[in-house]
Amino acid sequence: MLIEQKLEQIKLSSSQKSIAQFLLRKRSLIKDMTILELAQETYTSTATVIRLAKKLGYHGYDDLKKDFLKEIEYIDTHFHHVDPNFPFHQGDNIQRIAHQVTCVATETLADTCSLIEHDALQKAVFMLKNAKNIHLCAISYCLMLGQIFKMDMLRIGTNINIYDISGDELFLPAVVLPGDCVIFISYSGQIDKLCVLAETLKKMDAKIIVISSLGQNELKQYADVTLHISTREKLYSKIKGYSNEMSILLILDILYSCYYALNYDDNNEKRKAISKVSELNRFSTLAVMKEE
Repeated sequence: MLIEQKLEQIKLSSSQKSIAQFLLRKRSLIKDMTILELAQETYTSTATVIRLAKKLGYHGYDDLKKDFLKEIEYIDTHFHHVDPNFPFHQGDNIQRIAHQVTCVATETLADTCSLIEHDALQKAVFMLKNAKNIHLCAISYCLMLGQIFKMDMLRIGTNINIYDISGDELFLPAVVLPGDCVIFISYSGQIDKLCVLAETLKKMDAKIIVISSLGQNELKQYADVTLHISTREKLYSKIKGYSNEMSILLILDILYSCYYALNYDDNNEKRKAISKVSELNRFSTLAVMKEE
C-alpha cells in the first residue's frame, strides 16, 4: 500500500494531519528537507514527525522520506493521460468515456508489466509447479478474478482450491499440507482475516505467493514471493477498480501462461482434449472461430 493510501486510511492527530497534508502538497520538494525543517514548516515538532513515521511503519523520518520520494517518482511517471480513479466526468459523451476507460486499461497493462521482476515471477511459477496442492484466498472482485484463473488451470488438468474469506478460510489450516502453495490476492494487503490466515499457514510451512500493491503492508510480511499490482488507485474514492482489477487479471494470466510454458506440448494436448470433452456444444459459423 502506498504511503498516500495509508494516510487515507489511518487515524491521525491534528498535528500529524498537518504534516501529512504538507507532504502530499509539496511532494518531491521535501527531498532536501531535514526533519527539523519539516517540523518548522508544519508548526509541529520533530517528535510529532517521528510519531507519524512510526504510525506508517517506519523507524524514522529518513526511512519515510526515502520511500515517499520513490512513490512520488512512480506516481509521476505513470498514468500520464488519465486519472484511473475518475477517468471520466459528468457531461462526457459516451465516446469519450469509452476512450478514457480504454486508456486506463492500456496504461495499467504497461505499468503492470514494468513492475514484474524476472526472479520473483520465476520463483512464483516454480512454487506452483512444485506444489502438492494449490490454494487461492481472496474476497470480493479479487475472488472472482481468481475463479477465472482456476478455470484456465482446470483446462490443463491443474486444480486450484478457491477460498472465500467469509467463513471458508476457517477450515483452510486443516487441509493445507507442508509444501502446498497458497496465493493471496489483496490490493491493500491490510485485510485482517487474510493476514491472520497467512501468518497461520506460514507457520505450517506452506509456500505463499502474495499479489498486492506497492509499498509496505502486513500481508506481504508472510510472502515467499510478491507480485505487484499497478498501484495508482485510491482505496475508496473512485468510480470503480478499473486499474487494480485489470492488473490482477494480467498477473494471473501471466502466471498461468508461464506455468503452461513449462510443459508446453503436453499442456497443448491437455487443453485441447479437456476442452473437447467439456465444451461439446460450442460451435460457430464464423470461419475464424471454427476448429479443424
